[in-house]
Amino acid sequence: MNELNNQGAFGSTARSEILMAIYLLEQTYPRELARLLGKSLTPVQKSIEGLERAGLVATWPDGAARRVTLNPRYIALKELRALLQALTIHEVELQDKLAQQRRRPRRIGKEIA
Repeated sequence: MNELNNQGAFGSTARSEILMAIYLLEQTYPRELARLLGKSLTPVQKSIEGLERAGLVATWPDGAARRVTLNPRYIALKELRALLQALTIHEVELQDKLAQQRRRPRRIGKEIA
C-alpha cells in the first residue's frame, strides 16, 4: 500500500484498503477480502460494518455469505468512485493480487493444471 495516498482517507489505512478492494472487485464478501488483503476476518467485518454505517457500502445476505458492494444509493457515489479510482491507480500490488483471484467456480470434472 502506498501510505502517502490513502493513509486515513476513510478513517484508517485498513478501511481505505478494504474500500479500494471493494471498488476494484465491484462485489465481494468479507472472507474474500480478508484472504486477498492478508487480514483477519473479524477486523475486516468490523471495518465493513463501519463503512456500512457511514453509508459508503451496502451489504446483503447471499446464502451463508454476506455480499458487499459500494452503496448505489450513496449521495456522492460518483465522487466516491472517482476518489477510489485515483487512489487505486498507484496500488499496483493490490490490483495484481485482485486480478489473480479466481472469481467463478471451476467446471465440474476439469483438471487443475
